Amino acid sequence: MDMPALQQGMPNEKVDRDEEHHARHGVSDDDNTTVNMTEEYELTKTSTRRTEGGYGEREGNAVDIDTAMQDYEELRKELTHHSQRLSKTENDVEAGTADFDLTDFLRNQSEQGTAAGFHPKHMGVYWKNLVVQGLGADAKVIPTNYTWLASAVQFWKWGRHEGHDFTILKGNDGFCKDGEMLLVLGRPGAGCTTLLRILANMRKSYTKVEGEVSYGGIEAQEFSKFFRGEVCYNEEEDLHYPTLTTKQTLTFALKNKTPGKRLPDESRAEFINKILYMLGNMLGLTKQMDTMVGNAFVRGLSGGERKRLSIAEQMTTSSSINCWDCSTRGLDASSALDYVRSLRIMTDVMHKTTISTLYQASDSIFHLFDKVMVLDEGRCIYFGPTANAKPYFEDIGFHCPDRKSTPDFLTGLCNANERQMKPGFENKVPLNSVQFEKVYKDSALYAEMMRERDAYEAKIAQDKPAEQFREAVRDAHQKHASKRSPFVSTYYQQVVSLTIRQFQLISGDKGALVSRYGGVVVKGLIMASVFFMIPTDVSGAFSRGGAILFSLLFNALIAQSELAAFMQGRRVLEKHKGFALYHPSAFYISQVITDVPLAVIQVLVFEIIVYFMMGFVMDAGKFFTFFIILVVTNLCMNGFFRFWGAVAPSFFTASQVSSIFLIAALVYCGYQIPYNQMHPWLMWIYWINPLAYGYKAVISNEMTGMKFSCEGAGSVPFGPTYTDQAYKTCLLAGAQPGADFVLGDDYLHYAYGYETWQRWIDFVAVLLFFFFFTIITAFAMEYVELNKEGSVTKVFKRGCAPKEVDESKLLEQTMTVNDEELEAVTDGTTFSWHHIDYTVPVKGGKRQLLNDIGGIVKPGHLTALMGSSGAGKTTLLDVLAQRKTIGKIEGRIYMNGEPLGNDFERVTGYCEQMDVHNPNATVREALQFSAYLRQPADVSIEEKNAYVEQIITLMEMEKIGDALVGDLEAGIGISVEERKRLTIATELVGKPKLLFLDEPTSGLDAQSSYNIVRFIRKLANAGWPVLCTIHQPSATLFEHFDHLMLLVRGGRTAYYGEIGPDAHTMIDYFESNGGPKCSPSANPAEYILECVGAGTAGKVTQDWADVWASSKEAKALEDELEQIHGSIDKNAKHKKVSAYSQSFWQQFLIVYKRMNVSWWRCPTYNVGRLFNVLFIALISGFSFWKLGNSPADMQNRMFSVFTTLLMSNALIILAQPRFMAERMWFRREYASKYYGWAPFALSCIIVEIPYLLVSSALFLFCFYWTAGLQNESDRVGFFFIHFFIFLLYSVSLGFMIASFSSSPPMAAVINPFFTSILILFAGIMQPPAAMPYFWRSWMYWLDPYHYLIEGLVVNVMDGVEVKCSGNDWITVNAPSGQTCGQYFQQYFTDGGLGYLENANATDSCNYCQYSRGNDFYEARIGWSMDNRWRDMGILCAYWIFNVFAFSVFVFLFRKAKR
Repeated sequence: MDMPALQQGMPNEKVDRDEEHHARHGVSDDDNTTVNMTEEYELTKTSTRRTEGGYGEREGNAVDIDTAMQDYEELRKELTHHSQRLSKTENDVEAGTADFDLTDFLRNQSEQGTAAGFHPKHMGVYWKNLVVQGLGADAKVIPTNYTWLASAVQFWKWGRHEGHDFTILKGNDGFCKDGEMLLVLGRPGAGCTTLLRILANMRKSYTKVEGEVSYGGIEAQEFSKFFRGEVCYNEEEDLHYPTLTTKQTLTFALKNKTPGKRLPDESRAEFINKILYMLGNMLGLTKQMDTMVGNAFVRGLSGGERKRLSIAEQMTTSSSINCWDCSTRGLDASSALDYVRSLRIMTDVMHKTTISTLYQASDSIFHLFDKVMVLDEGRCIYFGPTANAKPYFEDIGFHCPDRKSTPDFLTGLCNANERQMKPGFENKVPLNSVQFEKVYKDSALYAEMMRERDAYEAKIAQDKPAEQFREAVRDAHQKHASKRSPFVSTYYQQVVSLTIRQFQLISGDKGALVSRYGGVVVKGLIMASVFFMIPTDVSGAFSRGGAILFSLLFNALIAQSELAAFMQGRRVLEKHKGFALYHPSAFYISQVITDVPLAVIQVLVFEIIVYFMMGFVMDAGKFFTFFIILVVTNLCMNGFFRFWGAVAPSFFTASQVSSIFLIAALVYCGYQIPYNQMHPWLMWIYWINPLAYGYKAVISNEMTGMKFSCEGAGSVPFGPTYTDQAYKTCLLAGAQPGADFVLGDDYLHYAYGYETWQRWIDFVAVLLFFFFFTIITAFAMEYVELNKEGSVTKVFKRGCAPKEVDESKLLEQTMTVNDEELEAVTDGTTFSWHHIDYTVPVKGGKRQLLNDIGGIVKPGHLTALMGSSGAGKTTLLDVLAQRKTIGKIEGRIYMNGEPLGNDFERVTGYCEQMDVHNPNATVREALQFSAYLRQPADVSIEEKNAYVEQIITLMEMEKIGDALVGDLEAGIGISVEERKRLTIATELVGKPKLLFLDEPTSGLDAQSSYNIVRFIRKLANAGWPVLCTIHQPSATLFEHFDHLMLLVRGGRTAYYGEIGPDAHTMIDYFESNGGPKCSPSANPAEYILECVGAGTAGKVTQDWADVWASSKEAKALEDELEQIHGSIDKNAKHKKVSAYSQSFWQQFLIVYKRMNVSWWRCPTYNVGRLFNVLFIALISGFSFWKLGNSPADMQNRMFSVFTTLLMSNALIILAQPRFMAERMWFRREYASKYYGWAPFALSCIIVEIPYLLVSSALFLFCFYWTAGLQNESDRVGFFFIHFFIFLLYSVSLGFMIASFSSSPPMAAVINPFFTSILILFAGIMQPPAAMPYFWRSWMYWLDPYHYLIEGLVVNVMDGVEVKCSGNDWITVNAPSGQTCGQYFQQYFTDGGLGYLENANATDSCNYCQYSRGNDFYEARIGWSMDNRWRDMGILCAYWIFNVFAFSVFVFLFRKAKR
C-alpha cells in the first residue's frame, strides 16, 4: 500500500476525472444520455460515484465516493499527530473491527502524508499505435522424440525463427490518467491480457512490440530499468508458498516495501501492522491471518480467500500503475464488488492508475470504472467513457435485453449466437472485429478520444509529473538503498527478510524436516553398522575408502533431493521479481544462509552415528576436521544442484543434467579410478570436481599417521610355516619388504597418488567451490531469464495449423448464425437424494459438512446448486457423484427409483472444477479416448468417431480439434476457457444419463460462460437431467436454469424448487417469508445470495435454513422423496452390471495406445534420458579406455561396471515425475470408470520396454568396446540382456516409489534412502566377508544390486589373464640359501594365489598377486562365474516383484483424497 507517497492534500474543489469534456450530472444509472452517430458528440457521463450495488453486492463500505471526496476537507487538519495515527498492535491486526471504513482510513493517511511533506506519485499511462506479435500457430509443431532428435542434428536450423508471427494487438491506442480506472473487456484470445502485460512492461514472451508506451512522460525502457515495481501485473493464477500463513506472506512483502520516509516517529513495525490492519479488514482476511495459504496438497485458505491474498500482496507494493488480470476470478459478486470498490477508493484518494480486465462484471462494478476498452481479435471496437458504451452500440443497431449487464452486452456483441439486433438493423450492423473497428474509427467518439489523449500528453509535457514521481520514489527508498535501484529496501534487508521467510517455510513443512533428519539417522545407523569397527589391517584400508566415499555420496544425494523443492518456488520468485520486492540473488543467498544450520545439524547427527561405530581414529582434531569437511561439501553440493535448477527451464532438464555431472564427479572423485591411473584426456574432470577434493581431504585426514598392520593374511607369503616378518611383504600399496605395518601416508601416496599434507589445501578448494557455486548461482538467478511470463502458444499436428483469415474478406462478411440442436434423449433419468449427512474427521473430533439435504433432478431439468463460499456446494456434488474418499456419508441416493449400480460413475458425467487432462493428447484424441471407453462396447468405432465430431461442432471446437491440450505452466496448449469446454465435452462423448457440473463458468469471461451455459441448456432441452454448481451467475446466465437448490453455511438447505418464469416462483418464496423486495431490474441470483447473506461479511436477518425446514415447499419435497423411497422393492434382485463398458483387454489396448502416444510426445523425458545413458556410457568407456591385464586393471574392470549402479539413481529420479503426471489424469478417469487400475499399471510398465531396449543397445555400443572388454558373443550378449533387465528394474523401482508418494518432492526425499542402501549392500564397497554377520546373512542376499553387479563383474573378468609389470610386482625378501620358487612352494601348495616372475631368483622375489581375473573377485568378494545366469534370473524376479508392488500401490492409491 502506498501510504507515504500520498498526494499533496486533496483539492478543495472536486476535480472531475474527465474534466476536459465531461459535465457531471446527478442522474440515475439507467438514465444514460444517448449518442447520436451522425452529429458531433456531446459526451455525458452518468454518475458512477454512488454505487449502492445490486442484489448480492451489499452496501459493503457504503461508499459514496463523491461525498467522501467533498467531506475530506471538513476533517480537522490540526489534529495532533498522536491522535491521528492509526498504528495498530499485532492483536488489532488479527482481531480486526466490524466497523472498519476504508475511506476514513485512507483519508487519515492522506492527511498525515500531506503534513509530512510526501511527494505524490501521480503517473498516468498512454499508448499509441500498439502492435504486438507472438508466435503463430505454425511456428511450432507437436514435439515428439523424433522432432527433438531431428532438430538436434539439423544444426543449420538452430536459433532460427520458423513459421509466421501472429498479430495479437492491431494498432491499439488509448490512455489512462492518474486517478482513473480503465476496464478492458473482451473474449478469451481478444488480446486483453496481452495489453495488460505490455502496459506492465512484460514483453519478453512476444516476438515483436511496436508503438509507444509512456508512463507519465517516462518511456517504457527507462521505466522498466529504474522503476520496475511501480507498474505491477496481477495474474489470474494465485502463486504463493503454501506452507506460509497469510500474515507471514503479507508481512514479508511489506518488509521489503516499507518506505524509508514514513510518518514522523512511525517505526517499521508500526507501519507494517497498520497496513496489515487495513488489508485484513478491506479484503476480509482478518480471521485468516494465521491460516496456512495451502494448495492442492496442503490444506489452507479457500480459493476465494487465496485470491484475496493475491490482491492484498500486490497492494503492499505501493505501485503507481496497477494492472489486474481477471483478479476477481473465484470471488462471489459481493466480494468482487467490495474489491473493485477498494480499488476505486485507492485510485481516487491516492491517484493511482488502475487498468483491469474482469470476468463477468456486474453493472455495479462496471460503473465504478471511468473508461472501458472493448477488444475483439486484437482490435479495439470501443474505447471511451463507460457511460457511453451501451448507447454507442445501441445507436449502431444492437439491442440490450433487460437484466443483461452492460459488460455482458459488450462482450456478447462479438458472438453471433448471443448478440441481438434491433428490428430493421439485421443487415446494417457490423459482424466481425474488422467491421466493428472500422465503424468505431470512423465515429466522432474515436476522434474525441484521440483529442483527449493528445491533450493529456500535452498536459504531461507541461506539468512534468515524472519529476515529482522520481522524487517520491527516491524518498521511498530505505536509508542505504541505491536511489537508482527499483528495489525499496537494501540488499542486506532483503537477505534478512528472505532468511526469516526461509526459516518460516522450513518450520511450516515439518513433515519434510522429519523425513530428512529421520532418513539421516536411519541411513547413518545402517551404513555405520555395515562398516562396523573397520579393522586397522590390510582389508580395513580398502573398506575405509569405501566408507568415506559413501559418507560423501550420502550427503550429495540428500543435496540432490533438495532440487525439486528449490524449483517449485520459482514461479513465486518470478512474480516477486516483477513486483521488485527483492533481488533474485538475495533469495539464493538467504537459502544458503538457512542451509548452514541445517547442514551443520545434518552432518553432526550423521557423524555422531557413523564416526564411532565405524571405528575411525579417536582424535578430536580428526573428528572436527571430518565434520567441517562434510559440512562444506554438503553446502557445496547444494550449490551445485541449485545452479542447474537456476539455469534449467524445467525440473526434468535440471535433474537430468545434474545427474549426469554427479556421476562424472563420482567416477573422478579418486575412489573408482585413483588419481595416478587417470587418463590425461579426462583428468581435467578431477581438477574441477569438488567431490574429489572433499574425498581427498577426508581420507587424508583419517589415514595420516595411521599404521595398517600386516599380520595374518595381510602379508605374503602367508601360512603356518611363514613366521618371520622379515621375509614377508605387506599386500598394501606402499609396503616395504619385511615391514610389519604400512603407514597411511605411504598407502595414500602409492595407491592414490595423494599427499596427506595437502588436506587443508583440499578443504580450502572445497570451500572455494562452495563460494564459486554460490556466486554463479546467485548471478544465474539474477540474470538468466527462463520464464517467458506465461504466454500460451497453441501447438498443432504438422499441417493442421489454422490459416489467418484475410482482412478484406472479413469486411465483406454477411450474417451467419450456427446453433445446432442436440438429438433428444430417449430414456430420461430421474435422480434423487434424501437425508444426506456428511461428516469428516478433524483434529479433536468430527465436523458435519452437509446436514439433512434432499432434492431431485428430473429429465430436462437444469438445476442450479448455489450458496456462499463454504456452504458445501462442491461437497454435495462430490457426495452425489460418489467421488468422496474421506468421511462418512449417510442418506439415500436413488437413480430411476433404484439404488445406484456399479456403473453409476460411468453412466453419469462429472465435470470437475479443475480441468485435468493429458497434455500430450490433442483435443480430438482426448474426446475419442473418452468415447471409446465409456460408450457401450456394441457401438462401432465409426459411430463413436462420428459422435465425437458432432460434439466438437456443438462445442465450437473445430479450430482446435488437432491442437495439443498442452500444459499452461509450460506455455503450450489451449486456453483456460477451451480446457473448460474440453472438460464438458469429454463427459458428453460418453453419452451420460445424468450430468454433474462443478463451477463450469469458474474462471471464464461472461462470453465463454454464456456459451457454456447455453450449451448446458441445450442438453437439458434434449432430455438430460443436469445438476450444476454455479458461483455467481449473471441474470443472462441465470435465466437458463429452471430449478434451484440453495445452501447456506453449515451445509443446510435454504431453498429447493422451481425458479419460475422471470424467477417469480423463487422470488415470491423469499419475499413472502420476510426477505427484501426484489426490484424488476435486479439480478435474481444476486438477490437470493443477498437474502441468505453471502459475501465476505454477509449480514442476514433470519436463519433461512429454519425457514425452509418449516415451509410447505419443504414438506412437498419430503413427501415426494418418501414416495420414491417407499416405491423401492427391498427384495428385488438387481441385475449385476459391469462397472466398465469394455473388457479388460480392450481397456488395456486403448490405454496402452494412448500412453504410447503420450511417451512419444514427451521428448524431455525420453530423449533426455537417452542422452543421460549415452553420456554415462561414453564417460565410463573413455575413462576406462582399453583396459589391460595388470592387477590395477582388474579393479578398474570391476569399477567400470560399478558406474551402472550410480546411473540407476538418475533413471529413478526421471521416471517419477513422468508417472505422477500420468497418475493425475488416471485418477480422474478411474473415478469416472473409464478403465480399471490394472490396465493403467500394466501400460505404464510395458510402454517403457522399447525405449529401454534402445537405451541398452546404445549403452553397449558406447561403453563395452571402448573399455576393451571381452569381444565374445556370449559375454556381449549376457552384458546386453543383464543391463536391459537392470534398466527395467531401475525404472520400475522409480515407479514403485512414486506410486506411494503424494508429490515429487516427497519421492525425491525417499530416493536417496533406497539408492544408497542398495549400493551399500551390493558387495563392492564393503565385501560381504567384512560386513557384520547380521547384514551378510540376509541383507546382502536380499539386495538386487548384488546380483546385478556380480553378474556384470564375473562376465567381464572371468578367465582374464593377469600380467604384472613394473610397479605391479610385490617385492619379497627370500631367506638366504632358498630360491623364490622353493620359498613360495608351500604357499602355492596351500592354495595361495598369484605367481612369481622368476622362480629361480634369490634374495629378492617379484610376486604378482593374481594370475587370473577370477582370483580377484573370488578371493576378495566370493563371487563365481557359475552364478552368472542365476543372477540374471534373480534380477528378473526383482523386476517382476517391483511391477507387482507398483500395481498394488496403484490400486491402493487409485483415488485422490477428497
